[in-house]
Amino acid sequence: MQKRLKILLYVLGVMVFAAVAVKGMFAVTGTSEFCVSCHTMKSQYKNWSHSAHSTRAGCSDCHVPQENVVAKLAAKTRDGFNHVYAFALDKVPDPIRLKPRSQKTVMKNCVRCHKQLVEKISMEERKCWDCHRGTPHGY
Repeated sequence: MQKRLKILLYVLGVMVFAAVAVKGMFAVTGTSEFCVSCHTMKSQYKNWSHSAHSTRAGCSDCHVPQENVVAKLAAKTRDGFNHVYAFALDKVPDPIRLKPRSQKTVMKNCVRCHKQLVEKISMEERKCWDCHRGTPHGY
């Protein structure tokens, strides 16, 4: 019985530590300052930091799925590995463009935040950046 209790307490401790670690990683990696710290988005960050979005929306608010924590964690993990790979092997495209999956995420997040503004606009054939090229950061 003692051995089972020790194993249970150990597993519980590991789970609590993992939950705290994941929450901490979310907090650290969710800041725009983290994104630009090793990223090649300096000019976009500079433009964003002088825009109205800088007080309300950071990189993760637009570029990471917001539906639920699982989607957010999966996207941050996938994108993190892709960014490290591209940066380490000097394969960062110039200019950087959104991949189709990222375009869908950004569109969902634009519409999520600006729902009242776009509710009467057909978004099927459009992307927000077709008209708002420099918002919140220019390309």
